[in-house]
Amino acid sequence: MGGKISLRTARRVSQVLFFLFFLYLFFQAVYPYEVAIPSDLFLRASPLAAVVSMLAARTFVATAVLGLIILVLTVFLGRFFCGWICPLGTILDATDRWFKRPRRKVRQRESTRFRSWKFILLVAILAGSLLSIQFAGYFDPISLLTRTFATVFLPVLAKGVAVVAAVLGRIPFLEDATFRAYNQLQELGFPTEQPVLRGSTFILLAFVGILALGRVTRRFWCRNLCPLGALLGLVGRYRFTRRKVSQACTDCGVCQLMCRMNAIEDDFRTTNASECIECMQCVSVCPEKAISYGFALPRSKAATGVDLDRRRFLGSLAGGTVAAAALSVGFVARESASSKLRPPGALVEPEFLDRCIRCLECVRICSSTGACLQPAFLERGLAGFWTPVADMRHGYCEYNCTLCGEVCPTGAITRLSLPEKQQVVMGTAYFDRSRCIPWYRNEDCLVCEEHCPVPEKAIRFDVREVRLPSGEARVVKFPYVVEDLCIGCGICMAKCPVEGQPGIFVTTAREERFTPQGEKVRKQEVSA
Repeated sequence: MGGKISLRTARRVSQVLFFLFFLYLFFQAVYPYEVAIPSDLFLRASPLAAVVSMLAARTFVATAVLGLIILVLTVFLGRFFCGWICPLGTILDATDRWFKRPRRKVRQRESTRFRSWKFILLVAILAGSLLSIQFAGYFDPISLLTRTFATVFLPVLAKGVAVVAAVLGRIPFLEDATFRAYNQLQELGFPTEQPVLRGSTFILLAFVGILALGRVTRRFWCRNLCPLGALLGLVGRYRFTRRKVSQACTDCGVCQLMCRMNAIEDDFRTTNASECIECMQCVSVCPEKAISYGFALPRSKAATGVDLDRRRFLGSLAGGTVAAAALSVGFVARESASSKLRPPGALVEPEFLDRCIRCLECVRICSSTGACLQPAFLERGLAGFWTPVADMRHGYCEYNCTLCGEVCPTGAITRLSLPEKQQVVMGTAYFDRSRCIPWYRNEDCLVCEEHCPVPEKAIRFDVREVRLPSGEARVVKFPYVVEDLCIGCGICMAKCPVEGQPGIFVTTAREERFTPQGEKVRKQEVSA
């Protein structure tokens, strides 16, 4: 398989290139969406997301084929995805240097007592999926990283760049160059406005916690918690790539000390195939050059052990079942119906929750258009935590946009053509006459009608004369909604000039969802 230096260098180059590719695809998720490679490619490539989505939906998900291909390759090549491709693994390899503990004076193998946790978590996730409760997205590394970049890093980066551009733009000889560079960034996919997404603080704390676990041991997340790594370890435990140790080995133990996954056993020759990520670190550090990698027939079970006994396995099944039951009857926040709207093309609620992996890719791309989609808190109950909901006071659903369905990796949001999407009813607008300017103050306000994108105008006016308390007569245009024309896009609510609660709001009345077969379902037929 080549020289030891070239293997390690190839892995590092692979990690950097795949991470840059991940960033490239992430920044391509903007409006207008005209790319040759889908921006959700990494999400489609997650074997855990593929398996869990199909189990929960009890059907074949075509967009998850790439994840299944990687799962099949793992049978022959082991956990290559973890060591060579996974962008979260690349970040952990880089940040572990910040949190690493002082090097031990005495070489001692690190503890493996937490290693079974990832298998326990995997079994619980699979059990929940069989009960149609989807919570793999909270732990899937690709979903986790996409969610963090979308809700935390992108808004912070956008704000930082805007501040720097504003400061440099005030310097006379840098003004033109600064704004040219800023415009170029926007053309390359940088947001023109800073996204403001709720729940980002908690998402940031969770991500920082994963990085900080590197203080305990290198790649603590990958070793002990990552359910995707557990799945790949189970599938690849009898792989055809093997670490080989020659007679030149002097039992110095350097390979075991430097192994980032603690996969080398105490005899320094046996490798736990479920833990090894093909990082080639042991090949590089061996002072006697006694270690190499190559193809070989699968070994016996002794070299492929998985830290999950019968008691823990049954406990994991029970835990997944209890978690599924808790989520299915979880608390639902008593908030306004306008905060419970789903994206246009969303499947009926049970199917939607089965398929959504909480990656928030739809939220990220919506932030480049109308910016109505937000991560849910408790609007949809515990089972709907971090799923996308539309907050029409924050933004609106762009009439000429279909991107949320195009970037959904699991089909939780149906892909619609533009004419189809423009006919989908997300909800219905209603006026609050106690706050609407014409109804409350007897003064004209045309904002909602001017912004309504429906060609026939779903907001119209009832023009009539009124008499003010002063005795003055005035002709006022009183707005009303034509329900049969309203699609609930929410631009009227977003643009309403009334401070605080708007004078018009959008509810889930008359909303339309889709079945996995693409059939429209009215709200009264939806089991929410």
